[in-house]
Amino acid sequence: MKPQGIDPMDIRSITKFLTALGDPVRLQILTLLGNVKRFNVGEISAQFEISRPAISHHLKILKDADIVESQKVGQEVYYWLSRDTVVASLRSLADAAESYSCGE
Repeated sequence: MKPQGIDPMDIRSITKFLTALGDPVRLQILTLLGNVKRFNVGEISAQFEISRPAISHHLKILKDADIVESQKVGQEVYYWLSRDTVVASLRSLADAAESYSCGE
């Protein structure tokens, strides 16, 4: 039986998106970046009780899932929330869920 509702081409990106958001620290980073224009790793790390390398690892996962974007300026890399991508991914999931018949 072929799944309905989500385009098979989107399943990989949606899975990556949900996996990236499946960690409490990454959800907190998303919220933090949603409330500021942009932060560098040091500024993000200052908000958490985990190491800077651990924050960098979480940011890499978020970036690979297109949840955050980044730009290197001098020695620093600045990150910001890719709001449009997050909204589009959530909207895609909501539209798929809405299309399910659920036994109706």
